[in-house]
Amino acid sequence: MPNAVAMDKREIAKLIAEGHRRIEPSISHAFRIVSDHEHERDEPVKLLEVNPDTLAAGVVPVVFGAFPPDFPYASVVVEVTEGEFEKIREGSLQLPDGWRLDEVLYEPAA
Repeated sequence: MPNAVAMDKREIAKLIAEGHRRIEPSISHAFRIVSDHEHERDEPVKLLEVNPDTLAAGVVPVVFGAFPPDFPYASVVVEVTEGEFEKIREGSLQLPDGWRLDEVLYEPAA
């Protein structure tokens, strides 16, 4: 495993997304979520994972504590269905206040 202490939040988000994809191959997309406080040390790494096999439950952030030295930041995963993801994209289903989708971490090959 790469030395996560030397990695930034973006790199750690990619590492987490890759690990989740190996464990749960039904995840079709993964995105990094960012906030206005992303530069703060205690702001967690946040992911949105689209999984057609999950139950529709809305936006439910699941928090994981930091695990130094491998993962020096806490992390948050929001897993949604394809339909919920479309609602997030169109704005009818909201992420928590101040959170927004950022870069694509994983998507199916075109």
